[in-house]
Amino acid sequence: MKRALPLLLLLLMPAVHAQTVADGVRAGRAALEAGAPQRARALFSAALAQPGNQEDLFAAAIGLGRASLWLGDYPAAARAFGIAREQAGDTAGRQLADSGLAQALNAQDYPRKAYALVAPFAKGRAAPTLELLRAMQALGWQDKSTAYLTATPPAAAYAGAQYRLLRDDMQYALAPQVEGSLSFSHDSEDLDTWHAGAAWRSAPRAGAQLVQAWGAAFGTTRVDDRQRQHRLDEAALLGQWRIVDEHYADLRLGLGHSGAWQYLQGAVNWTWRSSDSFSLSAGAERAPLLTDAAIGRRLVGNTYSLASSLRAAASWYVIPTYYRQTFSDGNRRDGGSLRVLLSPRDIPDTAAALGAQLSTRVFHGSQPSRGVYFNPARYRAVQAGLIGVYGLGPGWKLRATAEMGRQFIDGAGAGIYGWQVSLQGRLPRNGRLQLQLGRSSAASESSGGAGYWNNSLMLSVSYPL
Repeated sequence: MKRALPLLLLLLMPAVHAQTVADGVRAGRAALEAGAPQRARALFSAALAQPGNQEDLFAAAIGLGRASLWLGDYPAAARAFGIAREQAGDTAGRQLADSGLAQALNAQDYPRKAYALVAPFAKGRAAPTLELLRAMQALGWQDKSTAYLTATPPAAAYAGAQYRLLRDDMQYALAPQVEGSLSFSHDSEDLDTWHAGAAWRSAPRAGAQLVQAWGAAFGTTRVDDRQRQHRLDEAALLGQWRIVDEHYADLRLGLGHSGAWQYLQGAVNWTWRSSDSFSLSAGAERAPLLTDAAIGRRLVGNTYSLASSLRAAASWYVIPTYYRQTFSDGNRRDGGSLRVLLSPRDIPDTAAALGAQLSTRVFHGSQPSRGVYFNPARYRAVQAGLIGVYGLGPGWKLRATAEMGRQFIDGAGAGIYGWQVSLQGRLPRNGRLQLQLGRSSAASESSGGAGYWNNSLMLSVSYPL
């Protein structure tokens, strides 16, 4: 009998381990329901480390993924849902794991991967549809959302609210829109610049390989330095295209005039997004220089740029840009910028996220001059700062940046700073509002120098028709 006892224990060991995993899963779920994600994560991790049957290991991995999402540890959540996918015993289990994995990918700004996971089975199902809509919004693929907008909102209060907000975003993007805007800036050179504008955009029209929208914009600008005042009026045609889901193009082309002076102005931009980690863009822009002296001399600047966005790691982006500027007075600039961005990461148990950035800018001018617009022979600047994002409730977001650094103008160095606060939110009847305030002491394209600063304000309101 004594010899039979060890043999009996050996035979029962798999069942004991399986029960241990199941106990860990039950304890982890209880911790989640009690609002203790840290404890839940520890319990699910311990359960997943035990040998057990496929069903219990799947449940432990799903629980670990959900606890990690709650804590804002999205890479860990993605790994956990990946394990759950491997342990899934049927199609329903794999789709549950894919929905969680898509949520973790969206949170890390991998919308293409998230879209590919849930698009095959999301239709009519709330949780995967929520992630699909998030991916569509990030990719600018709102025209693909029509077939998915009939899903019943998720039962959970937060997920249900997010689904309704995204559904409103899709309907907004699919409708024609009208927009009004107002901006104002005042700088240390006592230059005031006012701009008021209005625009109309058509609803997007989707074909097999092409999505396009058209519109028109009108605006007026007043430039005043207390000695002279100039008014510039403009009218422009707007165009927007997406080709085979990878190529994006925007056009703004029109005429402007100030008194008897008439000029062509506008901008065209093209972007190729080959993946969630790389994009390439090129652009050209033509606009008058907004100083009274430059307007009096009828000076126009052309800017040609080439930029890319390289994703070095999950939250790190490197964005180099080369540009050339040519001015109608014969001056030419060759320059570039480099921005290294740590995208804002969620702070657990808060509505806030925090990020950082480092940026540099340099250019060389062929014909340096003074008095008409900021035009040194050599300029370089470097700034470092923080980025903060805070959710003010459903549909409202506050974003702030603060930077400090140093600039060198023809070899003379000086400290510079800048800050900007923006508020984005929703208005009744699915309208949108954006308010932006800022101050900077760094040189702009047309103004700058020792002791320079500029205060700015911008407000825009738009509504779907």
